[in-house]
Amino acid sequence: MPIQPGTVLGAYEVHEFLGQGAMGTVYRAYHAGLARTAAVKVLQALAPDPDAAARFRREAQAIAQLRHPNVLNVYDFGEHEGTPYMVVEYMPGGSLSDRLKAGERFDRSTSLRFLEGIAAGLDYAHGMGIIHRDVKPANVLVDRTGNPVLGDFGLAKLLQQASVKTISGVTTGTPAYMSPEQVMGATVGPAADTYALTTMAYEFLAGTIPFEGEGMLEVLYAHVHREPPPASSRNPELSPAVDAVLARGLAKDPAARWGSGGALVGALAEALAPPPPIEATMPLPTPSRAAPDYVFPRAAPPRSRRRLLLAAVAGVLVVALLLGVLAVASRPHPSVTLSASTVAQGGSLTADFAGFRAGQSVDVYLGTNAKLATVRADSQGQAAYEVTVPRLLAVGQHQIRGCVGTACVQAVFTVRRAG
Repeated sequence: MPIQPGTVLGAYEVHEFLGQGAMGTVYRAYHAGLARTAAVKVLQALAPDPDAAARFRREAQAIAQLRHPNVLNVYDFGEHEGTPYMVVEYMPGGSLSDRLKAGERFDRSTSLRFLEGIAAGLDYAHGMGIIHRDVKPANVLVDRTGNPVLGDFGLAKLLQQASVKTISGVTTGTPAYMSPEQVMGATVGPAADTYALTTMAYEFLAGTIPFEGEGMLEVLYAHVHREPPPASSRNPELSPAVDAVLARGLAKDPAARWGSGGALVGALAEALAPPPPIEATMPLPTPSRAAPDYVFPRAAPPRSRRRLLLAAVAGVLVVALLLGVLAVASRPHPSVTLSASTVAQGGSLTADFAGFRAGQSVDVYLGTNAKLATVRADSQGQAAYEVTVPRLLAVGQHQIRGCVGTACVQAVFTVRRAG
């Protein structure tokens, strides 16, 4: 039975109906004491039985412990007339699914920004021992600043374990984003979320999901037995390097996929980066055979003197040009080296930059978008910066980048779990 406006759930008063999803109905509610607007998700898909209620409380308590900028906050949970509900953060920006259905296409920069935020939220949850199991655009909301926020953690697990009512529009999975192990009913780990995240990356960049336009059973079969077409076959602007990154994320074997969402997005950002500019070089002239001696006349006519003077000036210019080319060729190119190739979460390493111009400002980044600082090159064109690795940074490969404008140098290091 729908909840009417004015119904009080805990400390929240229901104001209006927002929509219906796979798990039940969603309402906008208000906490007068905190002056806070929230969303209430009434899980009408779960049949009211004691076992389901106990499982719901355990899952809700675990999910409520998550605190991350890219994970939807759970404020409260409880039951209304035997039906469980969750009170979660209100996101007025809608979901990525809403934007895609409206015909919006994300450019490369926007795609990477969304994927990086989603990956950060997933890697954090995985570190807390929580698997999402239903990563898809409909579960990615957008906050007021345009950042992605992932919701509905653990609810797919509740659907799998609990009795499910027959409600219009309710399913126990999303075939387009399900990993092969989910289709087969095998054990599900973080790699299943990585598979779904890769499917979203494929969709953002290629404009379509890997297995499109087929019935549900055909899609489920394809996840287990077929390889998706290269993304570049749908979008010719994509390179073979992008195809390789996505193919690894969509591997049938969970162990063959990227070790974390951050590793996937980092590799994808590198594959999408434009190639470095090619410096033009000037070949040195090949020495010619020795010319015969020339005896100048004792008294050259004035015109001959002018020709000789012009020839001498031209020779000086050629020598100066050759010296300039040699100076440019011998000048060191910008580079960055790291004091360690592997560092624990919460540890530190030093990035040494060299080959820049004296006094040049170098922006230091962790990954593609996280700017750490700006350092200035000394008189030798060198600079150093000590990077402290965040304790919540995902285990796997990451990049340290030094950029002047759009020209960047980068080095890769591996983060291992603390302790």
